[in-house]
Amino acid sequence: MSISFEKLKVEAQIQGFPIVGVVKPQYFMDLKERLDRFVNEGYHFAFNNQDIEEKCNPFKTMENCKSIIVLGLPYFVEPLQDTNKNTGGVIFRGELARTAWGEDYHRVFHRNMKNLGLSLEKLCSNIAYQSYVDTGPLVDRYLAAKANLGSYGYNNLFYHPKYGSFVFYGYMLINQEVEGLKYLKPEIVSKTLSLCKDCKLCIKSCPGEAIESPYRLNATRCISGILQSKGIMPDENKTRIGNRIYGCDECQNVCPYNAELEYSPVSSFIPTTLPENPDLIKLLNLTNKEFKEIYGNNASAWRGARVLKRNALIVLGNLEDPEAIPYIRPFLKDERDDLRDAAQWTLSKLENIDKK
Repeated sequence: MSISFEKLKVEAQIQGFPIVGVVKPQYFMDLKERLDRFVNEGYHFAFNNQDIEEKCNPFKTMENCKSIIVLGLPYFVEPLQDTNKNTGGVIFRGELARTAWGEDYHRVFHRNMKNLGLSLEKLCSNIAYQSYVDTGPLVDRYLAAKANLGSYGYNNLFYHPKYGSFVFYGYMLINQEVEGLKYLKPEIVSKTLSLCKDCKLCIKSCPGEAIESPYRLNATRCISGILQSKGIMPDENKTRIGNRIYGCDECQNVCPYNAELEYSPVSSFIPTTLPENPDLIKLLNLTNKEFKEIYGNNASAWRGARVLKRNALIVLGNLEDPEAIPYIRPFLKDERDDLRDAAQWTLSKLENIDKK
């Protein structure tokens, strides 16, 4: 028994996925060669799953897999107009990357994929499926490329013709064939394949100098990864993070291809409960319980309050406002070495400014 692509696409869109593609499962040899090279050169995020065989062989995850459904959720949304308003006094704010705006995309994906799975069960009673996003065994953006949904840019991000690089990707392994596959028109794919041309704005603008050359990303220098790494942050990286407490959008923000995107139809990513530029002092003073209440439904929470508080302390130094000094001093005696180190670095920087 099989499912038609048109019916699959309709059901996926009903469940909130405006981007749908399908990949035939196989051993992805070209991906293996690429990942082997990245790992050997040390160009990978330390917290990523390092099982290359699992990433390249979908049959290790689902032995009877016959199709891989690739699903995309655009996340370029407008911020709410009142989230930047101060309520009196000096408010020190940090920045969340767009990946951490609104509801945690993992939750949105899993909820929508669960509903899509239920819909597919009605179409095909003997269907079996497994759903993944971000931390699954396969490589989401690689599958999006295999599904002919767009192409990679110099910054190694994947660009969709309509929604640019601001798209989350997930996938479902199913034990059924998908018939009547249709891909994007060749001229649209060609447009994205040539999107970078001679432009190197992302390379020049990367604050961590992580994009060493076109399509060559040194993940150990990527600010997004640095902000998520645990422990004491090296001093050279402290200045580089600027006002960011989670994630980095710089290479996407400067990209001409992202200049005129359609806003995402997914309202879950509009920042409501937590603004896109959180109050740093409030963050520093949150108890674990309060942190879970405010940040628990946000993608930035996965590394925990400790990492975000460390980042917030460093950002206060980069904002270079001595009025933040009273909020820093209590952390000089904190039992956590990474927070003490961040506080010492920031306090030293702010006190030097205050003496001028």
